[in-house]
Amino acid sequence: MSPPPSTPVKVPSSAATYTPATLDTDLRSQINSLLIKDGHIEKIQETLLHSLNSHPSNWPTNVQQHALQLLRSGEVSTFPALIRRVLEDVRHDMQAKAGDDATKNGTEVNGATTNGKSKAVNGTSSENNLAIPSVIVDDVLKVARESLGAVCEIDEAGS
Repeated sequence: MSPPPSTPVKVPSSAATYTPATLDTDLRSQINSLLIKDGHIEKIQETLLHSLNSHPSNWPTNVQQHALQLLRSGEVSTFPALIRRVLEDVRHDMQAKAGDDATKNGTEVNGATTNGKSKAVNGTSSENNLAIPSVIVDDVLKVARESLGAVCEIDEAGS
């Protein structure tokens, strides 16, 4: 049996316009503490791991194979360099995928349309398919929103 939920953190409605520079660190700490205490962080992590491992894209194996290829080719030789490079390649593929998705919707990305073709991001291209599938991102965001809704209460008075 899980512990009873904590009293929700009152979040001013103005928080919707906060940026990382204007975010109230005390408010963020309170929310993070409740997310941890009430088990929401574990739930979000479990959802992410389950989604990644059960999706037909086989994302974890793709990342592992890419890392092994980087090590075997000599492109990286240390663990910190490997982690930096894999994260960079995942970000790159996510940006390229976002560009492709935007093109499919008839929008521009970084000032240029790609006419449905995969364009390189930052001058490089990747054929590693390291982008996290959109359905996984959507699933995890849904759980994260539900968790935030459980620990936060919007204070319309703005106090």
